[in-house]
Amino acid sequence: MTLHAGIVGTGKMGSAMACNLLDRGYRVSVWNVDRGMMGAVLSAGATPFDDIESLVTNVDAVIVTLWDDEVAREISLGRIIPAARKGQLVVELSTLSPQMYETLEAAATQREVDFLACPVIGSVDAARRGTLTLYSGGSRAAFERARELLGDMGATVHFTGSPRASGYLKLASNCMLGVLADAIGELLGILGKAGVDRELAIDTLVYMLERVATKRQQLLDRDTAPRFSANALLKDLRLARAARDSLKVNAPLMDCALAEFETAVATGSGSEDYIGAGLTLERAAAPL
Repeated sequence: MTLHAGIVGTGKMGSAMACNLLDRGYRVSVWNVDRGMMGAVLSAGATPFDDIESLVTNVDAVIVTLWDDEVAREISLGRIIPAARKGQLVVELSTLSPQMYETLEAAATQREVDFLACPVIGSVDAARRGTLTLYSGGSRAAFERARELLGDMGATVHFTGSPRASGYLKLASNCMLGVLADAIGELLGILGKAGVDRELAIDTLVYMLERVATKRQQLLDRDTAPRFSANALLKDLRLARAARDSLKVNAPLMDCALAEFETAVATGSGSEDYIGAGLTLERAAAPL
């Protein structure tokens, strides 16, 4: 039997997901607070509903793509879960706080609704192609029920074990994007003022992102045997600060990194691999 999916929220991501599911043979119904935003999915074959409760009643699984906690409190907590029937699947793809995911899970559990917090990583194009990365948290039984649906929305589907874990993983992922975007912009500003070719500067910084990615196994193993020591990197960070100062360019992220490495070296981690400075921060936040 073809699964009937109801999508609540037809912004860019919700519309792209709906079109992807339609292409894969799903029956898709949609609701959005602004009906004018449903044009693309209706043209693709989706069925519109005027109210959320009717949509929830008529579909097999509800997929929710909303903006924030405030909207989720009104729509997911206030209308979707109360309208859901026992055993119905509700998949919350909205990026919300871990605490809100837990609130939604508790409300769903009271009604015996199968709830999954499932924030995604990827662009609108990935949503349209069904190649998102999904971080699904909830009961194992709900995850197994949703596995085929999730697999049609994402090329990579992780089971996190809990809505709380899903929330923290998604926020950490986007924090990484923010830190990297700021760091790249900061360094491009320095290199640009130094007269370095911009394309070469970008290629160099992207290459260094790839270098950091090679540290995966060391991080898993907490292996701090030196490949490039914290002492050596601290020396270079100090040189970089002096070079930056000579250009009179502000670089707050560089200053933060320098301060952390000075602390790591001062507390005895200088001879360890530079990734050990990061592991020191991990240990400080959550002692093993």
